[in-house]
Amino acid sequence: MQSETSQLDPMPAIVGRLSCYLDKLAGQVFDIEETICQALADSTESSKNTITDLQALDFLRQSLEDLALMTLLLSERDGKDLGAKGLHGVSDKLKLRTTRSLLEGKEPSIFGAEEHTLGDIDFF
Repeated sequence: MQSETSQLDPMPAIVGRLSCYLDKLAGQVFDIEETICQALADSTESSKNTITDLQALDFLRQSLEDLALMTLLLSERDGKDLGAKGLHGVSDKLKLRTTRSLLEGKEPSIFGAEEHTLGDIDFF
């Protein structure tokens, strides 16, 4: 039986479902990465553009993973402790500076738009 709070505020459940969906999307991107990497391993030639495109795909996957984790952690808080300390705790668990910036109210960067973004990639 659901508590009165969950009946009044459907947001935690919605955000929890969003987290699961984002996690599934990240898994699909990971599978695509693996397929492409295998195809490239069988190839004798890969261009700089191919590597950059693969890094962008990896950035997309990591962003989806971070967003899935962020929404899960926020849904579990159920509106509690979402001050600076609570948000900092969520932020500390995220991998990319880009997704952490969302919690800080900043505009997230796009892959390759900032030099520091490249340091966040774990593709290779």
